[in-house]
Amino acid sequence: MPDVKQLPHLISLLDDASLRDTILRQLAAFGPSLEDELRRAGLRLTAEQARFIRPLLDVMYSAWIKAHWQTWRAHPSDNAQLEAALDLIVLFQFGRLSPKRLSQSLDDLADEFDARYTDRDPLSLAEFLFQGYALRGVAQEDYYNPLNSNLLYVIEHRLGIPISLACVYILVGDRLGLRIAGCNFPGHFLAIASTRREQVIIDCFNGGTRIGQNSLAAIGAQISEENILQLKCGANVIVPRVLRNLSNAYEQANEHENAATMAELLIQTEQSSEHSRPRN
Repeated sequence: MPDVKQLPHLISLLDDASLRDTILRQLAAFGPSLEDELRRAGLRLTAEQARFIRPLLDVMYSAWIKAHWQTWRAHPSDNAQLEAALDLIVLFQFGRLSPKRLSQSLDDLADEFDARYTDRDPLSLAEFLFQGYALRGVAQEDYYNPLNSNLLYVIEHRLGIPISLACVYILVGDRLGLRIAGCNFPGHFLAIASTRREQVIIDCFNGGTRIGQNSLAAIGAQISEENILQLKCGANVIVPRVLRNLSNAYEQANEHENAATMAELLIQTEQSSEHSRPRN
C-alpha cells in the first residue's frame, strides 16, 4: 500500500491534469482503505477533487455494500430492519465519510414533533411531516434521480418519491410508538396508519393526505379502500421495491454499474426471503 503520509500531496496533485491519471492509479492502490485514510488525514476535498475520486470510491462502495447487505436482516424488529437497509443505501450513495447519519436525522424529526404536538397520533405526525416540515413529492422531471431513494437526502431536501416519503413517516412514527406500515399499492406507494379506532390510508407524496373511497380515483385505484388495506407490508416488501426503483433510476441516469449493483442486491434479497419462508 502507498505511504499514507503522501496522501495530502497526492490529493493536491489531482488538480494537475497532466498528472491526474498517474495520481488516480496511485490512489487506487490504497484499495478499500482509501476512504478511511482520507478521513483520518482530515482532508477536505474540493468539488473537483471529489469528482475525480468518486469513480474509485464507487467501485469500493459497490464491493462494500454487497459484502454488508444482508446485515440488515439481523436486526430484531421489522422497522429496525427497514432502517438498516435504507441506511446502507445512504452509505453507498454518500459514503462513510458523510458527517450526518440517517438515524440522527430521524431522531431529530421525532424530537421536533414531540416539542410541537401534545398528542402522539399518526394523523398529527402526517400533518407535521408533510405540512409543517413540508416533506413533499418531487417534481416529475427529477422523479428518477437515484437520490430520491436516499432517506437522508430526502429529509435534507424535503423532497422524495412516494416510497421514500412513506419510509420517513414509518420510521419517525416508530420512534414515537406509532403503528405505521407500508402499503404496496402498484405505481404509487402509500402508508397505512393505525389509530385508536381504525386503519387510515395516507398518501405521503401528496401532502400526507388521508385517502378515502372518494379520493382513490385520483391515484388511479380501481379497487376498494378495504382491499387496499390488505396491501399492508413491511421491510420484506419495501426493501425489494426500493432496490427496483434504484436499479431503474440508475439505468435512466446511465450509471450502469450502480444499476447492476442494485440488481445484484435485489437478487440477494429475494433469494434470502425465499430461503427464510417456512416449508410445508
